Amino acid sequence: MYKFLSHEPLANKSCHHNHEEHSHEHHHSHADARSMDKKILKISLLMTFSMMLVQFIYSILSNSLALLSDTLHMFSDVFALALSFLAIIAVEKWQDHQKTFGYFRLEVLVAFINALTIILSALFIIYEAIEKFINPKEIDAKTMIIVAILGFLVNGINALMMFKGANLENVNMKSAFLHMMSDLLGSLAVIIGGIVVYFSGIVYIDTVLAIVLSILLLRWAIILLKQSANVLLESSPVDIEKVRQVLLLNPSVDEVVDLHITQITNKMLVASMHLKVRVCDLKEFEKLSQDLSHKLLHEFEIGHITIQPIRSENEI
Repeated sequence: MYKFLSHEPLANKSCHHNHEEHSHEHHHSHADARSMDKKILKISLLMTFSMMLVQFIYSILSNSLALLSDTLHMFSDVFALALSFLAIIAVEKWQDHQKTFGYFRLEVLVAFINALTIILSALFIIYEAIEKFINPKEIDAKTMIIVAILGFLVNGINALMMFKGANLENVNMKSAFLHMMSDLLGSLAVIIGGIVVYFSGIVYIDTVLAIVLSILLLRWAIILLKQSANVLLESSPVDIEKVRQVLLLNPSVDEVVDLHITQITNKMLVASMHLKVRVCDLKEFEKLSQDLSHKLLHEFEIGHITIQPIRSENEI
């Protein structure tokens, strides 16, 4: 398994030991979190797939568009959960020396695909809702309510498991949790719609709720799409100017000539820079590298830093 904090700060023995302890703890905390995430995803995947089959059958029998739309979104959830699960497996198991940061970026790619599936599902639901609004059909509200309650319980359990045990700072798990929450709200909307249809006979409420749910899904999915796209496009996850100012606070740094910061996946930040520095020999540069490395790690959680020194004209 690739060890992310693999760079070794050029420091004295005691400082080096402290950094290695930090790296070791950091590595194992991520491993433990991924193990828990994998377990939660496996349970959620099995429960969601089973509920999807039940909802699909009864959405056809009850003729409820809201229930069918929730079922279609649940299908995208099964696809999303499967991708999220496979992404964690890939990160843990696959080894490839050509991919120097492993397969961690795969988690972000999965989140991006998940966001796209939510958007496509929501647009399809809106299309179906408009068509059904023009040509309304009779709805079996009783069946619709019973199945929706069962779906609400299953989605509620899945969402609670993720909220309590999953690492939601990870964009992959965040996308999976978003799917579960949208399903939970979808089931709730179907229950409310079924009750209204059952007691009032107003079938249009089913269509209206389907459209409202779809708009909510679109809003959440677009936010997730932007977040994952920023990582894939290698946008800086931290304020570049703040990092530049921190670097210039070191008296040995005269100028930040070039600075690049990107994110591999959650909590895996990489920086490379060209610095004009005032150092006399390798020993001084080693000390400077150590200081800057520790500073950026603790202030910005940048764990992998590459420095290309440029001899300053102001060098003494």
